[in-house]
Amino acid sequence: MDSLKECPDSITSSLLSWFYDHRRILPWRTERTPYTTWISEAMLQQTRVTTVLDYYPRFLERFPDPKALADASEDLVLKTWEGLGYYSRARNLMRGAKYVCENFGGEIPSDTDLLITIPGIGPYMAGAIASLAFDKPSPAVDGNCIRIYCRLHALPLIPSDSSTYKEINARVQKDISEDAPGDFNEALMDLGSLICTPKSPKCTACPLKEKCSAFLLGKQEDFPVRKPKKETPVEEHTILKIHIGDKILVRKRPSTGLLAGLYELIDLPGTMTNKQVRMWLKKNFPALSGAKDDIDIRPMGKSRHIFSHLRWEMLGYEIYLPVTDTKKQKDLSTCASRLGEPVPPDEYNDLAFASALRAYR
Repeated sequence: MDSLKECPDSITSSLLSWFYDHRRILPWRTERTPYTTWISEAMLQQTRVTTVLDYYPRFLERFPDPKALADASEDLVLKTWEGLGYYSRARNLMRGAKYVCENFGGEIPSDTDLLITIPGIGPYMAGAIASLAFDKPSPAVDGNCIRIYCRLHALPLIPSDSSTYKEINARVQKDISEDAPGDFNEALMDLGSLICTPKSPKCTACPLKEKCSAFLLGKQEDFPVRKPKKETPVEEHTILKIHIGDKILVRKRPSTGLLAGLYELIDLPGTMTNKQVRMWLKKNFPALSGAKDDIDIRPMGKSRHIFSHLRWEMLGYEIYLPVTDTKKQKDLSTCASRLGEPVPPDEYNDLAFASALRAYR
């Protein structure tokens, strides 16, 4: 690296020297292509590296290139993504793959202006793909990068402000290595994940500590500026896992909105008692009314799921509807079809469910 020899005391040389000694060995770094970079960066958004390590090889085995992803069904992609959360990322990858096939002949372009036209690819990901896969000196500014630079220069900026992105992007553009832009961006990623963490940063181990204004002031955790957190809204749900003979009642969520396109069990608003659930069942399954009350309702306990903007408090019940003969099962299935779709166990296991329902799945 000639640039390191010329500027041994620069931020760039200090950061890269540290990175070459301490970088994490990750599968998407050892065999990098534009497509694998895109997939790994999409998975790593708001997800721990340890989690992505399990999903990354499985996803690539099933969808090895943009065409395979573009041609796949949404249900299959969401099933493969199941458990990673933030499912809009998977849908954006599908949309982006179709766009790449239709507009770039299935080859991901190297130019950031073209990359950013692909659905689901924003400035950060365009910079990451251009630098990591094509060795172009393009900044990849994410939360880690913003935190590092705010501390490095004692900038009292709010990460979510658009002006903050512009300021940090300009500073990174001045520092980024012309010879090793991908390594520079990855060094910032590793430094932010391992050393310059949001809380209790390990400043004594930081290669930039002697150049860091926040460290020299003893105010590392004052930068960047944190916005006061809003109270998270809470929703209460009653989840019903209903068995009708050898089938389980499921339904698909709408194609837009929270958990779009994923499957769920019967989800009712509010927290219902056993008695209220029984009444709801008799109302929605008239075949049960007037008959001997032998509905088997088993409590499944409470569960909580926290989204980025919302918290669900859930109470679950597993229900076995009485099926005494073929006619009874047909009547119950007819009623069930108004609520969702009864599916056999093998099909049930292949459906992509919302992670929020894991406790009841």
